[in-house]
Amino acid sequence: MTTSSAGTSDAAPALSAAAPGLSDLPEPVRESVAAYLSLVDEALPGEVLGLYLTGSVPLGDFHLGSSDIDAAVILASPLTDPERVRAVHEAMPQTPSFDATYLSVDELALPPDPTRTVVFYQTGELQAETGGPISPVLWSELARQSIAVREAPGLVVHDDHQALEEFTRTNLTSYWTPKLAELETHTAGRPDDEVAPAWIMPWFVLGIPRLHALLTTGAIVSKTEAGRHALHHFPEYTPLITRCLTTRTGTPETFTIADVAPTLTLCRAVITNALAR
Repeated sequence: MTTSSAGTSDAAPALSAAAPGLSDLPEPVRESVAAYLSLVDEALPGEVLGLYLTGSVPLGDFHLGSSDIDAAVILASPLTDPERVRAVHEAMPQTPSFDATYLSVDELALPPDPTRTVVFYQTGELQAETGGPISPVLWSELARQSIAVREAPGLVVHDDHQALEEFTRTNLTSYWTPKLAELETHTAGRPDDEVAPAWIMPWFVLGIPRLHALLTTGAIVSKTEAGRHALHHFPEYTPLITRCLTTRTGTPETFTIADVAPTLTLCRAVITNALAR
């Protein structure tokens, strides 16, 4: 795979080395990928040119029970009818979730176009929506650090680091800031000892520092690495960040409403600091 760059920063990481084969993947990932390829090749015979894993797997941060398998399915032409792959995803195991985005070779050679409709499977639902997961993040993940389970011949991915940074800044203000406000509103007035859903605090505490890390280092990092990054830059929140990192590895931690206030303070400090860079 080759990349097409525009406005690329010197801090952008280099294209990763040759990807490992199926035998080098964690067993649950290997089994899911093999099952998916068998199913999708039957549903779309001869159309699946490539399959690339993104997200936690190539970053070495896959944890069964807390991680999904993220994949980009490369087709010769755009997939417009989600019904063609519905049976594929219905037949796949629910855990770990196999989240797939269907993209064409021509799409990836150009900047991501959020006005286009894309078929994707995410959070247990097959969807066809404008934009969807299409963003400079996905394009850069594919170009820099994906694992090619099936390599699409001559694939070119447009990787624009300046666009990636601009998207990240916008995401901090348009997505994460309102989500923090929702968390604050939803938990206001609840007793401090009320147990909160286990995923909420780690989602914020490990998610937002990923964007800070990108703007600071130029690299797309895993959630675990984002937690370590936050420990370094915001050490006063070490107990909260450490507990969130512990849940990432599969060891249960109990979070309560009392954890909301430090989560909000930390995450807002991370956003403010990131936007100042």
